[in-house]
Amino acid sequence: MSTCAARVALAGNPSDGYGGAVVAIPVHDLTAMASVTESDRFTVRTSSADLKRLLTATADAFADAQFELPAVTLSASTLIPRSAGLAGSSALVIATLRALAAWTNHRWDPIDLAELALSVERDRLDIAAGLEDRLVQAVGKPLLMMSKPVGFRELSVPAEMTLFVAWNPYGSEPSSTIQRSLRRRFDGGDPEVTGAMVDLAVQAAGARRAVEAGDQLLLSEAIDRTFDIRASIIEIDSTQQMLIDIGRAEGAAVNSAGSGGSVVGLARRPTDIEALRSSYVRNGFEFLLLD
Repeated sequence: MSTCAARVALAGNPSDGYGGAVVAIPVHDLTAMASVTESDRFTVRTSSADLKRLLTATADAFADAQFELPAVTLSASTLIPRSAGLAGSSALVIATLRALAAWTNHRWDPIDLAELALSVERDRLDIAAGLEDRLVQAVGKPLLMMSKPVGFRELSVPAEMTLFVAWNPYGSEPSSTIQRSLRRRFDGGDPEVTGAMVDLAVQAAGARRAVEAGDQLLLSEAIDRTFDIRASIIEIDSTQQMLIDIGRAEGAAVNSAGSGGSVVGLARRPTDIEALRSSYVRNGFEFLLLD
């Protein structure tokens, strides 16, 4: 069985799809899993039409890249909340590509794996997306991702930086809806959007420096500033705003974890975690402390 973790973007998002940069980390407690078993021909086993479409598109992309699909039965499952902005679909794609590669003794370069995963959703399934989700998931470690040229720098988050994620268990608007609108404005040269992408990349650079220096204040500023820039160019729905407001009311720095109903935050002190957990759960949200 092969796996792939969910991810959260700390700062800079969503500039990764627009020539910017993002600091992001995997969420190893939330994973997607794919497995293959020997068969007389290639088949996909699932009762979900949506999952079958995703797995079939992934298998087709693998075949185009590797020239041949193995004779296996492919199946997959996930623990990642659906439509919560935690990169659940890309995790399924990457887990599947890893499972097929393992069967055929292929080793992925992380950037090649991320770019192939992106092509599955963007080109085969018409899902508007950027490379950040897939790159942090392909590497499996915290990183600064740069998009021009594509590259990354691995980071080690200090233990004293207490990070958390909270999400709406009932999902939210699909991230592709938000991304398409933003893409149209960016491609049209909207100065508000193009300027915001430059500023977001600056926040990613600040977050990288903060993580490497163990500077909680600087990281807090980059996290909060990223969301505020985001809110200036994207309409924030009431549930997403509530997730932000709950964390900030407890003194945490909070940003949208992706494009859906989830947030990532940095607690001011480790002792604030229980108050944060209580506030989120009391309002019907799920809460997870990040390792």
